Amino acid sequence: MENPEEYIRKTLEAARDEIKLALKGQKVNARGVSSEGFRVRSQAGRVQLYYTRAEGAAPLETLESGRPGGKVPHNFVDIIEQWSRDKGLTFSSEKERRSFAGAVVFGKHIPKGWGRPAPAVYGGSERNYSLVVEQAAEKLREELGNRARVWLTDKIFK
Repeated sequence: MENPEEYIRKTLEAARDEIKLALKGQKVNARGVSSEGFRVRSQAGRVQLYYTRAEGAAPLETLESGRPGGKVPHNFVDIIEQWSRDKGLTFSSEKERRSFAGAVVFGKHIPKGWGRPAPAVYGGSERNYSLVVEQAAEKLREELGNRARVWLTDKIFK
């Protein structure tokens, strides 16, 4: 039987990998920056699954439940232009890429998938990474509780 720290590390790594796979499958991870933010750290007898937001990565709550409608950032054309690069969209020139970004911002061109109803994107349950973490925590509670019972039984009834 592996030691508890090793068991916890493996369980949390499995949860991390499940979240990363979900991000890839839901196509919300254009450059891979967001999924790389999920890490497992083992330090001084503690093991943690945590999320570090790298530059350009979405906040965890945005990854999980989407983004509500709101004001458009002042540099939205630049953001769309960079998004088109991240998605691998090809243009004959950077000027054409810039024109595309401007058309998107001003509503003359809407990329496929952007017209989904809000509930499917914001507040939907399809991206419930918290559930993965809760399931991992429950698995750990059950397994470590069983190990503690076995250990105590061996000590008491020896």
